[in-house]
Amino acid sequence: MDILDPSGALVLPQTMWLCYSTVARNNGVAKEQLFRLVVPEELLETVPQKGAHASSALAGLIELGLVDVDSDGLLSAEPTNTAGFLRKLRRVIVVPPKDISPSFEGAPDLRVGLVWLMRQDPFAPLHWETGDQNEMPFLNDTRWNAFPHWSVALGFARPALKILGPGSNGSITADPTEAVLDILLNPKSESHFPSGEQIPVGTFMNALRNELPILPGHPSAVYDGMDTDESSGWAAVGLALNCAEARNVLKMGYQSDPTGVAALPSNEGSGRSRYVSWIEVLK
Repeated sequence: MDILDPSGALVLPQTMWLCYSTVARNNGVAKEQLFRLVVPEELLETVPQKGAHASSALAGLIELGLVDVDSDGLLSAEPTNTAGFLRKLRRVIVVPPKDISPSFEGAPDLRVGLVWLMRQDPFAPLHWETGDQNEMPFLNDTRWNAFPHWSVALGFARPALKILGPGSNGSITADPTEAVLDILLNPKSESHFPSGEQIPVGTFMNALRNELPILPGHPSAVYDGMDTDESSGWAAVGLALNCAEARNVLKMGYQSDPTGVAALPSNEGSGRSRYVSWIEVLK
């Protein structure tokens, strides 16, 4: 599905959570009943497009496989909290569709946008009006409008600080810190990031790419017309790892005669690199 498509009511993550949590609390609910729970009839005339945003969100949840529909048209979903829902949502967005099932389409427009975002300078505000539109994988400014909502909700961006310069109002910066932290604290497999063990940086990066396959270096993190310049390819990921270290989730170091080294950008945007040969997850 095209999540960023503005032709109808936009599919937004906050509306998805509202619909998902309502289904999970009322398993076996019919679509019409769910719609009335989310958009009460008394409010129907006052909400945009008479609640079309809720219908779009539910359709997206069903298409992404997060809400099930039985043969009688009744809805069900696994109960979870907000963090658990965002974790599920992030996975079906970032994982290559064929890795979920041969018939799964996913959200290719949003995934391509996130691949692009993870290659951007985290110290520069990003906005359609002030960016290089020839390099952006968005067809127009209206398709950009939903992207900040999604990139921030999934943990890959933050609203840009106004101090970063003109045009930063309403802009975002590439920052996957929240997504990386969530992966480290809730990995699919404990063997990916064993606690208390110094992992060679190359092994760690491969595991991180497998968990978040939109990061630079993953074979699927590509799209037609992508800028292949690698000069800032690890800047956003480097920021996330430095932030994780500052929060005592991991620590990084350099050993003499290492088998592999990564040059991670510093947090200050100074252009200086920090050389790392091992990373240890503390948890």
